[in-house]
Amino acid sequence: MQVKPDIRSALRFLSPLPLLLAAFAAAATPASPDDLFTRGWIAFDAGHYEQAHQIWLPLAQQGDSNAQINLGFMYDYGYGLDRDARKAADWYRLSAEGGLAAAQFNLGLMYTEGHGVEQNPVKASYWLQQAAEQGQADAQFALALHLRDVMAVPQQSEAVQRWLRQAAAQGHGEALDALAANRESNLQPSASHGTDWDSVPDRQGRFSAGTAWPIASGYAVTNNHVVANVDQVSLIDVSGEAVSASVVLRDEVHDLAVLGVDESRSLPPALPLASINTRLGSSVFTIGYPRIDIMGTDPKLTEGIISSVNGFMDDPGSYQLSVPIQPGNSGGPLLNMEGEVVGVVASMLGGSSGDSEPQVLPNVSYAIKVDVLRRMLRLLPQQQAVLEELPGTSASLADLAERIQGSVLIVMVAD
Repeated sequence: MQVKPDIRSALRFLSPLPLLLAAFAAAATPASPDDLFTRGWIAFDAGHYEQAHQIWLPLAQQGDSNAQINLGFMYDYGYGLDRDARKAADWYRLSAEGGLAAAQFNLGLMYTEGHGVEQNPVKASYWLQQAAEQGQADAQFALALHLRDVMAVPQQSEAVQRWLRQAAAQGHGEALDALAANRESNLQPSASHGTDWDSVPDRQGRFSAGTAWPIASGYAVTNNHVVANVDQVSLIDVSGEAVSASVVLRDEVHDLAVLGVDESRSLPPALPLASINTRLGSSVFTIGYPRIDIMGTDPKLTEGIISSVNGFMDDPGSYQLSVPIQPGNSGGPLLNMEGEVVGVVASMLGGSSGDSEPQVLPNVSYAIKVDVLRRMLRLLPQQQAVLEELPGTSASLADLAERIQGSVLIVMVAD
């Protein structure tokens, strides 16, 4: 029993928004009418769920991956058992560790949603990839969208396109549609809902946060995944003052968004864009607002170097960094030691050791190159008023932080 993933909305790893990806399960189908497992299946198919459970439980305890995934399915959906997502995840994990692709797919989706396990996009990537490498089309499609919409891998990268092509080659309808959509423009103007927020939304309520910064033309830049599925947000400066902003341009492929405000002069001074590419080994830093629910609303600085002039899977439109980042850094400026923006912070990477599940790697992150942003900015409508731009001159890191921090903003999105 295979159910295709219904990906309603996927938000990137660096955003603390919950990922709205439905959890699905697949139950193993019988192989032989004479074996014990098949007798459990016949009972299950006839609606005799308690009998099926009694047959499958000892098989599952003995390591039968098919019985394990079916017990997970029964707990996941309440077939003859009280629904228990945690027990479902435990059985899926045993089956997944035994190599069953459907269980790997199910467990990946549970990590994506935080259903029965703690939400973890890196572990979701790991298990989805295990299933995808076994040729499961649903997992291949889900992994492509997860890489693009959660891990900030550009849509046109080989990593995303390869999984879409493999799923499409098996006739997966959504993958075929996604490949066809690649030929269309992904830069879209976004109309405002007209909502006017006079102040910061209730910080005790549900909200999501990212980072933004102004440019000289009177707009602000962030990641598209920070403002996905909304048009109206609130920008908050270091003094706590808030201003309503709307999304005026999106680039979903490269994960960029431009925000506009009614009065551009309400924004702080703009950050200058670097005019030359940054070299391998160059020192860089970012200022942003990671995990404001834990770390507070003061801007935070982290530094590192350009580890590679190309990003994930050698993507030429992004950099690989050693700059540590956390959820909430999304959309923040990546700056050189002259205080010029060389990129837009987008994502981090995870890894694994042996057969263990992956964890976040603290020294591997990615930023979209400023050249990609410049191409997008050409599509913006011109505004009469422009912002004062901070100077781009060399200084110590402390002096640069003092100069720049007032121009880095919190993006707050009501859930």
